[in-house]
Amino acid sequence: MNRQAADSARVFDVSVREARMCIDRILLVCRLPPGYVHGVREVVLLSQSMGLGGFRALYEGHERLREGWLDRVSVVDADDGALVVDGGGIHAWVLLPTLMDLGVERARSAGRATLRVSGVQDLHELHVMAGLGRRYGIGAEVSQPDEATGQGPKAVVTLFNTARPLGIDEWDPLLAQAIRHGYPVDGGLWRAIHALSNEALAPDSVVSRRHAGPVILRDDGTLQGRPPADDDMDLNMLRHVPSSQGCA
Repeated sequence: MNRQAADSARVFDVSVREARMCIDRILLVCRLPPGYVHGVREVVLLSQSMGLGGFRALYEGHERLREGWLDRVSVVDADDGALVVDGGGIHAWVLLPTLMDLGVERARSAGRATLRVSGVQDLHELHVMAGLGRRYGIGAEVSQPDEATGQGPKAVVTLFNTARPLGIDEWDPLLAQAIRHGYPVDGGLWRAIHALSNEALAPDSVVSRRHAGPVILRDDGTLQGRPPADDDMDLNMLRHVPSSQGCA
């Protein structure tokens, strides 16, 4: 049985640290704005915990995170006090941190907020707002009406104030559970995600090995490291000191 077949029958309990590292790298490969990587990464983790697209959607659809730009997003105040948001084709994960900021600010000041969202890829991922809102003491309900406008499907997100969280179990119970038990992930899928995340790394070279560590263990069991190929020290310099640099 090869390793791929063996992994497909296994479930890895991936730590929060490992998951965050790999997701960060993939988002950097997708050229998300640096200030957005942290927020979108937390959205992906919640998507996984809530049984939505999660890690598989990230692996299979990461290229779509490049589509759409934040400067195409429009926000308009409706006559009834709702915020009408057109994502301009952006992915829901990328838009979601901004939606949460808008909704929390409106709910804090008015007690309740309504967001009408359209022009977003994977609109169902907006359900992550229910999990993310707990961190702010905000409840969120997401509905997708049957009717659609000329811009495609839309969602209505209602946010309202709840009790402020006390401790991590109230702040984000799903993250707290993952910290204790990890994220159960199909072994083959996680190896594929890890390999994809490696695209963010610099190519292997003498310089990169000096930065990351001098020794690499190859698949055949041999070591690639500093001596002799990576060693640029000239031991002859230790045998004599030029008179101009000698001690007085």
